[in-house]
Amino acid sequence: MFAFIFSILLLLNSFICVAGQEQALIAAVVNQRAITERELEMRLDFAIATLNMANTKESRDSMRHQVLQNLVIEKLQESSASEAGIKITEKEIDESVANIARENNMTLDQLQDSFKRMGVKIDTLRNRMKAQLLWTRFIRALFGGHVRLSDSDIKRELDRVIRVIETDQYELIEIVLPIDDKNRAKSKQDADRLHMQVSQPMTNFRLVAQQFGAQSGYVGWKTTRQMDEEVAKIVQNTNVGEVTRPIETQNTYKIIKLIDKKLAGQGSFRSKKMSVAKVAIQLPEDMNDENMMILETIVTHLKRAKTCGEFQQIGNDANGQTAIVEKQPMSSFPEPLQIILDKVAVNQVAGPIQEDKAVGLYMVCSVERPERDPVPTHKEIKENLEQRELSRQASRLLNKLLSTARIVMISEESRGKNKQIKKAVSVESGPIP
Repeated sequence: MFAFIFSILLLLNSFICVAGQEQALIAAVVNQRAITERELEMRLDFAIATLNMANTKESRDSMRHQVLQNLVIEKLQESSASEAGIKITEKEIDESVANIARENNMTLDQLQDSFKRMGVKIDTLRNRMKAQLLWTRFIRALFGGHVRLSDSDIKRELDRVIRVIETDQYELIEIVLPIDDKNRAKSKQDADRLHMQVSQPMTNFRLVAQQFGAQSGYVGWKTTRQMDEEVAKIVQNTNVGEVTRPIETQNTYKIIKLIDKKLAGQGSFRSKKMSVAKVAIQLPEDMNDENMMILETIVTHLKRAKTCGEFQQIGNDANGQTAIVEKQPMSSFPEPLQIILDKVAVNQVAGPIQEDKAVGLYMVCSVERPERDPVPTHKEIKENLEQRELSRQASRLLNKLLSTARIVMISEESRGKNKQIKKAVSVESGPIP
Protein backbone atom coordinates (compact mmCIF):
# COMPACT_ATOMS: atom_id res chain seq x y z
CA MET A 1 0.00 0.00 0.00
CA PHE A 2 2.74 2.48 0.98
CA ALA A 3 4.72 1.53 -2.14
CA PHE A 4 1.67 2.27 -4.27
CA ILE A 5 1.10 5.69 -2.67
CA PHE A 6 4.79 6.53 -3.09
CA SER A 7 4.66 5.61 -6.79
CA ILE A 8 1.60 7.83 -7.23
CA LEU A 9 3.45 10.74 -5.61
CA LEU A 10 6.40 10.22 -7.94
CA LEU A 11 4.08 10.18 -10.91
CA LEU A 12 2.37 13.35 -9.75
CA ASN A 13 5.70 15.11 -9.21
CA SER A 14 6.84 14.19 -12.71
CA PHE A 15 3.96 16.21 -14.15
CA ILE A 16 3.99 19.20 -11.83
CA CYS A 17 6.99 21.42 -12.58
CA VAL A 18 6.64 23.13 -15.95
CA ALA A 19 8.77 26.12 -17.03
CA GLY A 20 9.88 26.63 -13.45
CA GLN A 21 6.29 26.95 -12.20
CA GLU A 22 4.22 24.60 -10.12
CA GLN A 23 1.38 23.61 -12.41
CA ALA A 24 -0.61 20.39 -11.96
CA LEU A 25 -1.14 18.55 -15.24
CA ILE A 26 -2.84 15.48 -13.80
CA ALA A 27 -6.60 15.20 -13.31
CA ALA A 28 -6.69 11.60 -12.05
CA VAL A 29 -4.62 8.44 -11.77
CA VAL A 30 -6.08 5.02 -12.58
CA ASN A 31 -3.95 2.05 -11.48
CA GLN A 32 -0.81 4.22 -11.82
CA ARG A 33 -1.86 5.49 -15.27
CA ALA A 34 -2.39 9.24 -15.46
CA ILE A 35 -5.25 11.14 -17.02
CA THR A 36 -3.73 14.52 -17.85
CA GLU A 37 -5.45 17.87 -17.71
CA ARG A 38 -4.84 18.15 -21.47
CA GLU A 39 -6.79 14.93 -22.10
CA LEU A 40 -9.60 16.16 -19.89
CA GLU A 41 -9.71 19.58 -21.57
CA MET A 42 -9.84 18.03 -25.05
CA ARG A 43 -12.68 15.74 -24.00
CA LEU A 44 -14.50 18.69 -22.43
CA ASP A 45 -14.16 20.57 -25.74
CA PHE A 46 -15.75 17.56 -27.45
CA ALA A 47 -18.60 17.33 -24.94
CA ILE A 48 -19.36 21.05 -24.99
CA ALA A 49 -19.37 21.17 -28.81
CA THR A 50 -21.55 18.09 -29.39
CA LEU A 51 -24.02 19.32 -26.76
CA ASN A 52 -24.22 22.75 -28.45
CA MET A 53 -23.38 24.39 -25.12
CA ALA A 54 -21.76 27.79 -24.75
CA ASN A 55 -18.07 27.23 -24.08
CA THR A 56 -18.00 29.07 -20.76
CA LYS A 57 -16.32 28.32 -17.44
CA GLU A 58 -19.73 27.50 -15.97
CA SER A 59 -20.44 24.98 -18.74
CA ARG A 60 -17.04 23.34 -18.38
CA ASP A 61 -17.33 23.17 -14.60
CA SER A 62 -20.78 21.59 -14.88
CA MET A 63 -19.50 18.86 -17.25
CA ARG A 64 -16.08 18.26 -15.67
CA HIS A 65 -17.06 15.60 -13.12
CA GLN A 66 -19.06 13.48 -15.58
CA VAL A 67 -16.46 13.72 -18.36
CA LEU A 68 -13.67 12.80 -15.93
CA GLN A 69 -15.64 9.76 -14.75
CA ASN A 70 -15.96 8.62 -18.36
CA LEU A 71 -12.22 9.06 -18.91
CA VAL A 72 -11.47 7.00 -15.80
CA ILE A 73 -13.56 4.11 -17.11
CA GLU A 74 -12.01 4.47 -20.56
CA LYS A 75 -8.48 4.46 -19.10
CA LEU A 76 -9.32 1.32 -17.11
CA GLN A 77 -10.64 -0.44 -20.21
CA GLU A 78 -7.71 0.64 -22.38
CA SER A 79 -5.07 -0.35 -19.82
CA SER A 80 -6.68 -3.77 -19.24
CA ALA A 81 -6.63 -4.48 -22.97
CA SER A 82 -3.08 -3.19 -23.45
CA GLU A 83 -1.75 -5.28 -20.56
CA ALA A 84 -3.28 -8.34 -22.25
CA GLY A 85 -1.30 -7.55 -25.42
CA ILE A 86 -4.29 -6.35 -27.46
CA LYS A 87 -3.36 -3.96 -30.29
CA ILE A 88 -5.36 -1.81 -32.69
CA THR A 89 -4.04 -0.44 -36.00
CA GLU A 90 -4.51 3.09 -37.32
CA LYS A 91 -6.44 1.61 -40.26
CA GLU A 92 -8.96 0.04 -37.88
CA ILE A 93 -9.44 3.39 -36.14
CA ASP A 94 -9.93 5.04 -39.56
CA GLU A 95 -12.64 2.51 -40.41
CA SER A 96 -14.36 3.04 -37.07
CA VAL A 97 -14.44 6.83 -37.54
CA ALA A 98 -15.77 6.33 -41.09
CA ASN A 99 -18.58 4.20 -39.62
CA ILE A 100 -19.46 7.04 -37.25
CA ALA A 101 -19.72 9.35 -40.25
CA ARG A 102 -22.02 6.91 -42.09
CA GLU A 103 -24.25 6.48 -39.04
CA ASN A 104 -24.72 10.25 -39.07
CA ASN A 105 -25.45 10.39 -42.82
CA MET A 106 -22.12 12.12 -43.49
CA THR A 107 -18.99 11.42 -45.49
CA LEU A 108 -15.68 11.24 -43.65
CA ASP A 109 -14.69 14.64 -45.06
CA GLN A 110 -17.99 16.14 -43.86
CA LEU A 111 -17.41 14.71 -40.38
CA GLN A 112 -13.91 16.17 -40.25
CA ASP A 113 -15.21 19.54 -41.46
CA SER A 114 -17.89 19.52 -38.74
CA PHE A 115 -15.20 18.94 -36.12
CA LYS A 116 -13.20 21.88 -37.50
CA ARG A 117 -16.26 24.12 -37.33
CA MET A 118 -16.83 23.06 -33.72
CA GLY A 119 -13.18 23.82 -32.90
CA VAL A 120 -12.61 20.22 -31.78
CA LYS A 121 -9.70 17.99 -32.80
CA ILE A 122 -10.74 14.82 -34.63
CA ASP A 123 -8.05 13.07 -32.56
CA THR A 124 -10.42 13.30 -29.60
CA LEU A 125 -12.90 11.05 -31.40
CA ARG A 126 -10.09 8.80 -32.64
CA ASN A 127 -8.81 8.29 -29.08
CA ARG A 128 -12.32 7.43 -27.93
CA MET A 129 -12.76 4.91 -30.75
CA LYS A 130 -9.34 3.38 -30.07
CA ALA A 131 -10.29 2.70 -26.44
CA GLN A 132 -13.61 1.23 -27.54
CA LEU A 133 -11.98 -1.04 -30.13
CA LEU A 134 -9.35 -2.22 -27.64
CA TRP A 135 -12.02 -3.10 -25.08
CA THR A 136 -14.21 -4.90 -27.64
CA ARG A 137 -11.29 -6.99 -28.91
CA PHE A 138 -10.15 -7.69 -25.34
CA ILE A 139 -13.62 -8.99 -24.41
CA ARG A 140 -13.80 -11.16 -27.50
CA ALA A 141 -10.30 -12.58 -26.83
CA LEU A 142 -11.19 -13.24 -23.20
CA PHE A 143 -14.66 -14.73 -23.59
CA GLY A 144 -15.18 -15.43 -27.31
CA GLY A 145 -13.92 -18.98 -27.06
CA HIS A 146 -16.30 -19.74 -24.21
CA VAL A 147 -19.50 -18.83 -26.05
CA ARG A 148 -21.10 -22.10 -27.09
CA LEU A 149 -24.30 -22.03 -29.11
CA SER A 150 -26.15 -25.15 -30.13
CA ASP A 151 -28.62 -25.52 -33.00
CA SER A 152 -31.40 -25.67 -30.41
CA ASP A 153 -30.23 -22.31 -28.96
CA ILE A 154 -30.44 -20.73 -32.40
CA LYS A 155 -33.83 -22.34 -33.18
CA ARG A 156 -35.21 -21.13 -29.85
CA GLU A 157 -34.01 -17.58 -30.65
CA LEU A 158 -35.50 -17.80 -34.16
CA ASP A 159 -38.87 -18.78 -32.67
CA ARG A 160 -38.62 -15.82 -30.30
CA VAL A 161 -37.77 -13.42 -33.16
CA ILE A 162 -40.78 -14.62 -35.17
CA ARG A 163 -43.01 -13.99 -32.14
CA VAL A 164 -41.45 -10.56 -31.65
CA ILE A 165 -42.32 -9.55 -35.24
CA GLU A 166 -45.94 -9.53 -34.05
CA THR A 167 -45.02 -7.26 -31.13
CA ASP A 168 -44.24 -3.53 -30.97
CA GLN A 169 -40.48 -2.93 -31.05
CA TYR A 170 -38.38 0.15 -30.33
CA GLU A 171 -34.87 1.04 -31.55
CA LEU A 172 -32.95 2.89 -28.84
CA ILE A 173 -29.77 4.81 -28.11
CA GLU A 174 -29.13 5.54 -24.44
CA ILE A 175 -26.83 7.51 -22.18
CA VAL A 176 -26.24 5.76 -18.86
CA LEU A 177 -25.17 7.89 -15.88
CA PRO A 178 -24.17 6.21 -12.58
CA ILE A 179 -25.85 7.56 -9.46
CA ASP A 180 -23.52 8.62 -6.65
CA ASP A 181 -25.07 7.22 -3.47
CA LYS A 182 -23.17 9.80 -1.44
CA ASN A 183 -24.61 12.70 -3.42
CA ARG A 184 -27.81 11.64 -5.18
CA ALA A 185 -29.00 15.23 -5.51
CA LYS A 186 -25.89 16.14 -7.54
CA SER A 187 -26.39 13.06 -9.76
CA LYS A 188 -29.98 14.11 -10.46
CA GLN A 189 -28.88 17.67 -11.17
CA ASP A 190 -26.21 16.45 -13.63
CA ALA A 191 -28.73 14.17 -15.38
CA ASP A 192 -31.32 16.95 -15.71
CA ARG A 193 -28.73 19.37 -17.07
CA LEU A 194 -27.54 16.84 -19.65
CA HIS A 195 -31.14 16.07 -20.62
CA MET A 196 -31.78 19.75 -21.38
CA GLN A 197 -28.79 19.80 -23.71
CA VAL A 198 -29.40 16.54 -25.62
CA SER A 199 -33.08 17.44 -26.12
CA GLN A 200 -32.13 20.36 -28.37
CA PRO A 201 -33.15 19.60 -32.00
CA MET A 202 -29.66 19.98 -33.51
CA THR A 203 -27.80 17.96 -30.86
CA ASN A 204 -26.16 14.81 -32.26
CA PHE A 205 -27.33 12.33 -29.62
CA ARG A 206 -25.33 9.45 -31.07
CA LEU A 207 -22.04 11.37 -30.86
CA VAL A 208 -22.84 12.51 -27.31
CA ALA A 209 -23.60 8.94 -26.21
CA GLN A 210 -20.21 7.85 -27.58
CA GLN A 211 -18.58 9.85 -24.78
CA PHE A 212 -20.34 8.27 -21.84
CA GLY A 213 -18.59 4.96 -21.32
CA ALA A 214 -19.15 1.37 -22.40
CA GLN A 215 -22.70 1.15 -21.09
CA SER A 216 -23.86 4.09 -23.20
CA GLY A 217 -24.51 4.02 -26.92
CA TYR A 218 -26.59 2.05 -29.38
CA VAL A 219 -28.94 -0.43 -27.70
CA GLY A 220 -30.73 -1.84 -30.74
CA TRP A 221 -34.29 -3.13 -31.09
CA LYS A 222 -36.16 -3.98 -27.89
CA THR A 223 -39.68 -5.02 -26.97
CA THR A 224 -41.25 -3.60 -23.83
CA ARG A 225 -40.74 -6.99 -22.13
CA GLN A 226 -36.99 -6.59 -22.62
CA MET A 227 -36.93 -3.20 -20.87
CA ASP A 228 -37.21 -2.17 -17.24
CA GLU A 229 -40.85 -1.49 -16.42
CA GLU A 230 -40.36 2.26 -15.94
CA VAL A 231 -38.32 2.53 -19.16
CA ALA A 232 -40.96 0.64 -21.15
CA LYS A 233 -43.76 2.83 -19.84
CA ILE A 234 -41.99 6.02 -20.95
CA VAL A 235 -40.64 4.73 -24.30
CA GLN A 236 -44.14 3.64 -25.38
CA ASN A 237 -45.31 7.23 -25.03
CA THR A 238 -42.29 8.75 -26.83
CA ASN A 239 -42.35 9.82 -30.47
CA VAL A 240 -39.63 8.75 -32.88
CA GLY A 241 -36.75 11.23 -32.69
CA GLU A 242 -37.60 12.40 -29.18
CA VAL A 243 -35.51 12.06 -26.01
CA THR A 244 -36.88 10.80 -22.69
CA ARG A 245 -36.40 12.54 -19.36
CA PRO A 246 -33.77 10.94 -17.09
CA ILE A 247 -35.18 7.58 -15.94
CA GLU A 248 -33.90 6.16 -12.66
CA THR A 249 -33.28 2.41 -12.86
CA GLN A 250 -30.75 0.02 -11.26
CA ASN A 251 -28.80 2.81 -9.54
CA THR A 252 -28.34 4.72 -12.80
CA TYR A 253 -30.09 7.44 -14.77
CA LYS A 254 -30.89 6.58 -18.38
CA ILE A 255 -31.56 9.22 -21.02
CA ILE A 256 -32.98 7.43 -24.05
CA LYS A 257 -33.55 8.51 -27.62
CA LEU A 258 -36.15 6.63 -29.66
CA ILE A 259 -34.64 6.48 -33.14
CA ASP A 260 -37.16 4.12 -34.73
CA LYS A 261 -40.11 1.83 -33.97
CA LYS A 262 -42.04 -1.04 -35.53
CA LEU A 263 -45.68 -1.56 -34.69
CA ALA A 264 -46.82 -5.18 -34.48
CA GLY A 265 -46.59 -6.87 -37.87
CA GLN A 266 -45.36 -3.73 -39.65
CA GLY A 267 -42.07 -2.39 -40.92
CA SER A 268 -40.13 0.34 -39.17
CA PHE A 269 -41.27 3.95 -38.95
CA ARG A 270 -38.14 5.24 -40.71
CA SER A 271 -38.51 2.80 -43.62
CA LYS A 272 -41.97 4.01 -44.67
CA LYS A 273 -41.82 5.93 -47.94
CA MET A 274 -43.15 9.44 -48.36
CA SER A 275 -43.57 11.88 -51.21
CA VAL A 276 -43.15 15.44 -49.93
CA ALA A 277 -43.44 18.82 -51.66
CA LYS A 278 -41.51 21.83 -50.35
CA VAL A 279 -41.83 25.56 -50.86
CA ALA A 280 -39.02 27.83 -49.59
CA ILE A 281 -39.71 31.56 -49.29
CA GLN A 282 -36.59 33.72 -49.18
CA LEU A 283 -36.59 36.38 -46.47
CA PRO A 284 -35.49 39.94 -47.35
CA GLU A 285 -32.56 41.50 -45.52
CA ASP A 286 -34.87 44.17 -44.10
CA MET A 287 -37.76 42.22 -42.53
CA ASN A 288 -40.13 45.13 -41.85
CA ASP A 289 -43.85 45.06 -40.99
CA GLU A 290 -44.90 45.20 -44.63
CA ASN A 291 -42.70 42.22 -45.56
CA MET A 292 -44.02 40.32 -42.55
CA MET A 293 -47.62 40.87 -43.71
CA ILE A 294 -46.73 39.66 -47.22
CA LEU A 295 -45.09 36.52 -45.77
CA GLU A 296 -48.10 35.79 -43.57
CA THR A 297 -50.41 36.11 -46.60
CA ILE A 298 -48.27 33.65 -48.63
CA VAL A 299 -48.18 31.17 -45.75
CA THR A 300 -51.97 31.40 -45.34
CA HIS A 301 -52.54 30.64 -49.06
CA LEU A 302 -50.06 27.73 -48.96
CA LYS A 303 -51.81 26.18 -45.96
CA ARG A 304 -55.16 26.33 -47.81
CA ALA A 305 -53.82 24.19 -50.67
CA LYS A 306 -55.72 20.91 -51.16
CA THR A 307 -53.15 19.01 -53.25
CA CYS A 308 -49.41 19.01 -53.79
CA GLY A 309 -49.89 20.41 -57.30
CA GLU A 310 -51.89 23.36 -55.95
CA PHE A 311 -49.33 23.80 -53.15
CA GLN A 312 -46.47 24.07 -55.64
CA GLN A 313 -48.40 26.39 -57.94
CA ILE A 314 -49.03 28.83 -55.08
CA GLY A 315 -45.34 28.63 -54.19
CA ASN A 316 -44.30 29.40 -57.77
CA ASP A 317 -46.72 32.34 -57.98
CA ALA A 318 -45.14 33.76 -54.80
CA ASN A 319 -41.63 33.44 -56.36
CA GLY A 320 -40.77 30.69 -53.90
CA GLN A 321 -38.38 27.83 -54.57
CA THR A 322 -40.36 24.60 -55.06
CA ALA A 323 -39.24 20.99 -55.05
CA ILE A 324 -40.71 17.53 -54.56
CA VAL A 325 -39.17 14.24 -53.45
CA GLU A 326 -40.91 11.06 -54.56
CA LYS A 327 -41.29 7.93 -52.41
CA GLN A 328 -38.23 8.42 -50.20
CA PRO A 329 -37.82 6.52 -46.90
CA MET A 330 -38.45 8.62 -43.80
CA SER A 331 -34.81 8.02 -42.80
CA SER A 332 -33.64 10.15 -45.77
CA PHE A 333 -35.13 13.34 -44.27
CA PRO A 334 -33.27 15.35 -41.59
CA GLU A 335 -34.16 14.03 -38.15
CA PRO A 336 -35.97 17.16 -36.86
CA LEU A 337 -38.07 17.17 -40.04
CA GLN A 338 -38.95 13.48 -39.55
CA ILE A 339 -40.63 14.35 -36.24
CA ILE A 340 -42.64 17.12 -37.92
CA LEU A 341 -43.68 15.08 -40.98
CA ASP A 342 -44.79 12.17 -38.80
CA LYS A 343 -47.54 14.36 -37.34
CA VAL A 344 -48.86 15.57 -40.73
CA ALA A 345 -51.56 13.77 -42.71
CA VAL A 346 -51.56 13.43 -46.51
CA ASN A 347 -52.33 16.78 -48.24
CA GLN A 348 -51.68 18.71 -45.03
CA VAL A 349 -48.97 21.36 -44.65
CA ALA A 350 -46.22 21.58 -42.01
CA GLY A 351 -44.45 24.84 -41.26
CA PRO A 352 -43.34 27.51 -41.67
CA ILE A 353 -39.92 26.38 -40.44
CA GLN A 354 -37.01 28.82 -40.19
CA GLU A 355 -34.18 27.65 -42.46
CA ASP A 356 -31.23 30.06 -42.55
CA LYS A 357 -32.43 33.05 -44.65
CA ALA A 358 -35.68 31.43 -45.71
CA VAL A 359 -38.78 29.75 -44.31
CA GLY A 360 -39.81 26.34 -45.54
CA LEU A 361 -43.27 24.78 -45.78
CA TYR A 362 -43.86 21.09 -46.53
CA MET A 363 -46.89 19.17 -47.82
CA VAL A 364 -47.09 15.39 -47.51
CA CYS A 365 -48.27 14.08 -50.89
CA SER A 366 -48.39 10.34 -50.15
CA VAL A 367 -47.31 7.76 -47.56
CA GLU A 368 -46.64 4.08 -48.23
CA ARG A 369 -46.99 1.67 -45.33
CA PRO A 370 -43.59 0.12 -44.56
CA GLU A 371 -43.04 -3.52 -45.42
CA ARG A 372 -42.33 -6.05 -42.69
CA ASP A 373 -38.68 -6.84 -42.08
CA PRO A 374 -37.46 -10.22 -43.35
CA VAL A 375 -36.81 -12.98 -40.83
CA PRO A 376 -33.08 -12.98 -39.92
CA THR A 377 -30.84 -15.74 -41.22
CA HIS A 378 -29.26 -18.51 -39.15
CA LYS A 379 -25.92 -16.65 -39.32
CA GLU A 380 -27.44 -13.32 -38.21
CA ILE A 381 -29.16 -14.95 -35.23
CA LYS A 382 -25.95 -16.67 -34.16
CA GLU A 383 -23.98 -13.42 -34.37
CA ASN A 384 -26.63 -11.57 -32.34
CA LEU A 385 -26.64 -14.24 -29.62
CA GLU A 386 -22.84 -14.18 -29.43
CA GLN A 387 -22.80 -10.39 -29.15
CA ARG A 388 -25.46 -10.45 -26.43
CA GLU A 389 -23.42 -12.89 -24.33
CA LEU A 390 -20.20 -10.95 -24.86
CA SER A 391 -21.94 -7.72 -23.79
CA ARG A 392 -23.13 -9.44 -20.61
CA GLN A 393 -19.62 -10.67 -19.82
CA ALA A 394 -18.15 -7.22 -20.58
CA SER A 395 -20.53 -5.55 -18.12
CA ARG A 396 -19.65 -8.03 -15.37
CA LEU A 397 -15.92 -7.64 -15.96
CA LEU A 398 -16.09 -3.84 -15.96
CA ASN A 399 -17.90 -3.84 -12.61
CA LYS A 400 -15.25 -6.19 -11.22
CA LEU A 401 -12.40 -3.98 -12.51
CA LEU A 402 -14.01 -0.89 -10.98
CA SER A 403 -14.44 -2.63 -7.63
CA THR A 404 -10.72 -3.37 -7.40
CA ALA A 405 -9.26 -0.32 -9.20
CA ARG A 406 -6.99 2.15 -7.41
CA ILE A 407 -8.26 5.56 -8.43
CA VAL A 408 -6.87 8.92 -7.35
CA MET A 409 -8.96 11.96 -8.24
CA ILE A 410 -7.09 15.27 -7.94
CA SER A 411 -9.30 17.85 -6.26
CA GLU A 412 -9.86 21.38 -7.58
CA GLU A 413 -8.20 22.92 -4.53
CA SER A 414 -5.07 20.80 -4.78
CA ARG A 415 -4.55 21.21 -8.52
CA GLY A 416 -1.39 23.19 -9.21
CA LYS A 417 0.15 22.97 -5.75
CA ASN A 418 2.58 20.16 -5.11
CA LYS A 419 2.37 20.16 -1.34
CA GLN A 420 -1.42 20.23 -1.43
CA ILE A 421 -1.50 17.37 -3.94
CA LYS A 422 0.55 15.22 -1.59
CA LYS A 423 -1.92 15.91 1.21
CA ALA A 424 -4.90 15.31 -1.06
CA VAL A 425 -3.80 11.89 -2.42
CA SER A 426 -6.07 9.07 -1.27
CA VAL A 427 -6.40 5.57 -2.63
CA GLU A 428 -9.96 4.50 -3.36
CA SER A 429 -11.06 0.92 -3.81
CA GLY A 430 -14.47 0.44 -5.39
CA PRO A 431 -16.58 1.98 -8.11
CA ILE A 432 -16.12 5.61 -9.07
CA PRO A 433 -18.10 7.91 -6.80
